Amino acid sequence: MFWTSEKKKKRKHLEHAEYIVRYALRMREDLLEKSDLQELQEVRSDLKTRIKTRNFDEIEAVAERAVNLAQHHHPAPKKHYGIRENIEVFAVVISVVMGIRTYVAQPYQIPTGSMQPTLYGITAQSDYTPDWTDKLPVKAIKFLLTGGRYKEVTAKHSGRLVGVNQNSEGFITYQIQSAYGGVLSQYKLHKDFKLRATRGADGHGYVTKGEILASGLQKTGDHVIVNRVAYNFLKPKRGDVVVFSTKGLPYVRPNSSYIKRLVGLPGETIQVCDNKLIVNSEVVTEPENFERQYTDPRYDGYVNGETNGLQTVAQHLRTCEDSLALAEDRYLFMGDNTRNSLDGRWFGGVPGKNIIGPAVIVPWPFVKRGIYGESAGWIN
Repeated sequence: MFWTSEKKKKRKHLEHAEYIVRYALRMREDLLEKSDLQELQEVRSDLKTRIKTRNFDEIEAVAERAVNLAQHHHPAPKKHYGIRENIEVFAVVISVVMGIRTYVAQPYQIPTGSMQPTLYGITAQSDYTPDWTDKLPVKAIKFLLTGGRYKEVTAKHSGRLVGVNQNSEGFITYQIQSAYGGVLSQYKLHKDFKLRATRGADGHGYVTKGEILASGLQKTGDHVIVNRVAYNFLKPKRGDVVVFSTKGLPYVRPNSSYIKRLVGLPGETIQVCDNKLIVNSEVVTEPENFERQYTDPRYDGYVNGETNGLQTVAQHLRTCEDSLALAEDRYLFMGDNTRNSLDGRWFGGVPGKNIIGPAVIVPWPFVKRGIYGESAGWIN
């Protein structure tokens, strides 16, 4: 049966009246008298039945009565009511999501390799050769699945290529400078990218406009979900992978967030010797992720601060003879990749108030990261 234009208008008329009644119920349901509430519900039920059964008898009077009754209890918007309703729904959804993100489960991205191979930060592969998966539209699907995308950086100017600095997330800033030292253009590349530019004796290369400076496959850091509620009911335990604030900690970027494994609890004395973690003079082997550090070839165990590849010198646990006694309400954190982790060996114990919560799951990317990389899933 085909709808005529007249029937469509009548149906739309009833649907508009039903919306006005529904709007009044939603906004005033908890404040209405029982009799008024029942009357509105009966009117709405009648309108819905008429729409469903296509009963368009005397709809003008029915719709007018419904609208007048609804607006008597709560005036509905007369213009753009659909847009208004969508805005209301959007505002509620955003509020709920922000509330969950702030107080329940918060997402974080891993920027560095301090927790590899348990968790991967941003990495780059210079010897990668692009193929058909790196062309639109397939490359968008590839990024959604793997977090990887082919990147090619070309020189915007001719001049001398100079490395300026490297930040804590492993990105190096390069500049193309003129003969007089002026900055012509600037580029930010991950440290894993190898420059194609020819290097001179002074360590700087001269490039021409349009020359490829670097290319390869760059993979985004793992995304983790942090349970912000857990430690309101449970105490942090050794072996948890935890996100904490760096507020008040030395040698690190202030007011940031770090993710490390909890290795020392309040009141304990910690040592690192022969690639082992020692707590109160006993080698830690439990939970199983500590034994994994000693036996799994993917991991290097625990190294002393003085042998770490970072530029700054550790303040704690530099040698086997060093020990760190944790005060009450202080927790010690280290990366699983201690050869490349700025952690408690530098800034010491972390106050309990700085702890945000345990990282519980990697929702993205979905596939394995390299030979030993783990895919999305629960963190241990």
